[in-house]
Amino acid sequence: MKVYRSTRQLLADVERLLAASQPSAHHSPLEDVIELLCRGRHYAWVGIFLTVEESTPQHSLGGGSDAPGEVALPETRSKILISMKLASRELGILSVESDGENAFGAADRVLLEEMANVLARFLAGLGKYLARKARTDGSRMERAGTPAAPSH
Repeated sequence: MKVYRSTRQLLADVERLLAASQPSAHHSPLEDVIELLCRGRHYAWVGIFLTVEESTPQHSLGGGSDAPGEVALPETRSKILISMKLASRELGILSVESDGENAFGAADRVLLEEMANVLARFLAGLGKYLARKARTDGSRMERAGTPAAPSH
């Protein structure tokens, strides 16, 4: 059930979740972030694309499309892409879809930009293992001649 959460509350929940996360081969804390965003707002789908090579987001969490610009759900009417950067280093893209027309207003942009900043700090610090794993998995898949597959 979706329960609307304020920007401040949602950011605090995500920061708490990421701070308490432990590295695991079986579960990514980013999946929990995706779930919180979908439950806390009107978002139909959220994907986190981690950069595999310099400025090439290819590894996704959240299921759906293989590229951030593609639409994951057929009922999508609005989509927003937010870059996850730390300094000038691209760490990935936060992709969010809604089934409502013009669904993303100024409040959504502020929330998602702040969320991208929180995720970038996590990926460069405590979650560094996730970004490293995405690069390793992506490189392994590319060497095998197949594009990197999304993680569900």
